[in-house]
Amino acid sequence: MTTLHQLYEQAQCYLPGGVSATARANPAIGHPLYVARGDGSRIYDVEGREYVDMCMSHGASLLGHNHPGIKAAVKQALDLGIICSYETEHHVALARRVTELVPCAELVRFAGSGTETVMHALRLARSVTGRDKIIKFEGHFHGYADALNFSAAPPLDDAGPADAPCAYAESSGIPASARGDIVIIPFNDETALEAAFAGHGAQAAALLLEPINYDQGCILPQPGFLQQCRRLCDRYGAILFFDEVLTAFRLAPGGAQQFLGVTPDLCVLGKAFGGGTPISAVAGKREIMAHLRPLGRSEWSGTYLAHLTTVLGALAALEQYSSSGFYDRLNAVGKHFYAGFQTLVQRSGVPLRLQYAGPRFGMYFGVRDEVTNYRQAARKNRALEHAFIAGCYRRGVYFAVSPHHGFSAAHTIADMDRVLDAIGGALEDVRRLEETKR
Repeated sequence: MTTLHQLYEQAQCYLPGGVSATARANPAIGHPLYVARGDGSRIYDVEGREYVDMCMSHGASLLGHNHPGIKAAVKQALDLGIICSYETEHHVALARRVTELVPCAELVRFAGSGTETVMHALRLARSVTGRDKIIKFEGHFHGYADALNFSAAPPLDDAGPADAPCAYAESSGIPASARGDIVIIPFNDETALEAAFAGHGAQAAALLLEPINYDQGCILPQPGFLQQCRRLCDRYGAILFFDEVLTAFRLAPGGAQQFLGVTPDLCVLGKAFGGGTPISAVAGKREIMAHLRPLGRSEWSGTYLAHLTTVLGALAALEQYSSSGFYDRLNAVGKHFYAGFQTLVQRSGVPLRLQYAGPRFGMYFGVRDEVTNYRQAARKNRALEHAFIAGCYRRGVYFAVSPHHGFSAAHTIADMDRVLDAIGGALEDVRRLEETKR
């Protein structure tokens, strides 16, 4: 049997860093987790060790791994001939269902990854308005396209003033010219928001945001903040654009826009949308979506868009999310878990702020007060976070090194009790580490 460490050595010969995506590296445990299979709330590594999964495909596997409905949908797609680059009745059915569930959805266009969907939707927003600038919030992540890969997690020394952040390129190779069309502002700051619109609103195609900033753990909008975003977009003629790659279907069938009660003009749906299959979508008002070809002049096409395996997977996922009691059951597990987690934190004395919304949460080690923006989130103690993740890993619970973590509909109270046992031990590891550094 090839051991995990042997596989890591082999992988580095053929894959940069031994991984197919940067986020799959795990510096807390010293290597990627090479998985042999997954089932429900569990994943199993190549050496046969079992873990309760608290990554859940970074939120994509909201139904759990190996869900029978998703498996049946994929099998149906295979039986139909692995249809690629054709329209079917199932595409129509999926689009119809999205319009029934998502408040802003009057027309829908499908794609693959969140990055490509946001990229296309940004072009659409510019086409509709005839404007180039985008206003976005510091700490909000909108994929890896050059036009938007700015200030998702900037080093604080390079981030500029807190009330007027600079546009920090998150990767080498991004043209410096791309900075000219993006305006970065702090989240949950109405004064900065109003100032940005006063200075750039007439040139802004869209205000783009995560309605819940899961990509910095879990930062909820302050009361009235999203309503002010809506009012300013209406006043200046900009598109209110929700990036719901992470929030879609996670808190309610209509996503964060239903949960928070603010309807955008345009949104991107992703991750949980496909139940673990790779599909995303843009959904929006008819007058905006009608600018897409073949009706309008904004291009959006591709051979692999809305592959039938993913369309049928998404239909099966939406059936589950729409079923009676789905979110009640999810929230009951969360209530039990979060209460237990908070108790363990208080008992341990470890400085740790836990913030959550639905089945996804953020952990801010070294922080005790509420986190409302990126600058506060960025001050968390990463050494303590890594020690915690490593401690949970040794005890059979897997956390990725990621701002956000979560559970699925497959996780039971018993599963979460096992997670809490591991967390209790890991917090003790962190407490001892803190003591040695005093």
